[in-house]
Amino acid sequence: MRHPFPFSAIVGQDQMKQAMILTAVDPGIGGVLVFGDRGTGKSTAVRALAALLPPIQKVKGSATNAASLDDMPEWADEVSGELIEAPTPVIDLPLGTTEDRLVGALDIERALSRGEKAFAPGLLIRANRGYLYIDEV
Repeated sequence: MRHPFPFSAIVGQDQMKQAMILTAVDPGIGGVLVFGDRGTGKSTAVRALAALLPPIQKVKGSATNAASLDDMPEWADEVSGELIEAPTPVIDLPLGTTEDRLVGALDIERALSRGEKAFAPGLLIRANRGYLYIDEV
């Protein structure tokens, strides 16, 4: 298992670190846009902060990282309802990502193989209750 660089060992970048800490303390802020030259530690800081946060309680098998069965969307697959601990998610948004990969779309494989209409969640949903890291904005 790889351990991220320690958040407290990041030197400088005080405004970036403060903004990231604020989003961890108050998720209602909604996020932070960090920009800087290559090699300034943006992705290192995101991964290091996420590693510091306590694990989230989520429904096992939930694509949305739902905290309870009440938080599960209608389109979600049936799950057992068992709660598990999971690390705070950090999801990378690759360059050139299509809209359907970002927000989700019809699960074509399931539609063709089983004849069922099902939703395939996108990266935004996987990042719920965590961080969506977008490099090279």
